[in-house]
Amino acid sequence: MNEQDVLRRIFRESGKQGSDVVIGPGDDMALLRPEGWTFGSPGGGGGGGVLLAVDQVIEGIHFERPAAGLDAIGHKAIARCLSDVAAMAGRPVASLVSAILPPDMTDDDAMVLFDAMRTVGERFHAPIVGGDLAVHRHPTHPLTCSVTVMGAATGLGVVSRFGAKNGDLVCVTGALGGSLDSGRHLSFQPRVGEAIMLRAVLGERLHAMIDLSDGLGLDASRMLEADSGLQIEIDADRLPLHDGIDWRGGVSDGEDYELLCLVEDGELPERLLECPFTPIGRVVARPAADAPAVVVFDGDARHDVASQGWEHRG
Repeated sequence: MNEQDVLRRIFRESGKQGSDVVIGPGDDMALLRPEGWTFGSPGGGGGGGVLLAVDQVIEGIHFERPAAGLDAIGHKAIARCLSDVAAMAGRPVASLVSAILPPDMTDDDAMVLFDAMRTVGERFHAPIVGGDLAVHRHPTHPLTCSVTVMGAATGLGVVSRFGAKNGDLVCVTGALGGSLDSGRHLSFQPRVGEAIMLRAVLGERLHAMIDLSDGLGLDASRMLEADSGLQIEIDADRLPLHDGIDWRGGVSDGEDYELLCLVEDGELPERLLECPFTPIGRVVARPAADAPAVVVFDGDARHDVASQGWEHRG
């Protein structure tokens, strides 16, 4: 099974979502504005709305339980959903947690896990307000945590992953690469504050944004719709990389949870709060219909990296 092919089929067959659904399947979060509900302040540019997303962490795919530690697993379970809120420049509101525990976990183990989730949720103003818990009977069943997060669109409005325009600058927060090998994928901080700040500073110049969960190459390709006629060019020399990582690792390793942004050309902030903000490329017209969606320039060489990343498979 190919994860991306299955998702495309699901999205294609979802049909019409109704007038309450402003953004449906395919983005980092769904945006809903149910009829009769009141959102935002008068004159707010974004129209407000409710943001919803669900994600999961599974033992053997997203972490190894003995090595990671239950507190780090709980952190990641909530933080990766909050990273989706950041990708939409939204404000976190609440979380729901559903977990299936393996039978070898004790009550104290479970509390370590859920205390870590509660701590992260409350730190980012998304407290756990409900959920479900089950214990599997099979001794080899992996620990699985599913988190649904709710956010609110700010008065400036959400930022979709779609909205690329010819000439946009391609920018990224933080540094990339080596997250799985180093353990950073268990301790990263979602860029919620940085995203809200970026939206406030750039306003309508911020055309599109996505969080980098599956790798720069793969996630960047998701920002270009099939009929856009656009290509993302990345300069290997400008990529901000963690120590010991080359550009190939920075493009394909995944699990960075930094923000990739497409921004109208012009003055840019060098930092967002304490986080570096780096221009790494540009959106250009695709030179041919069969040209790759994302390329990296490394000296005189051009590399197709649109499929560089990882799928969530055991």
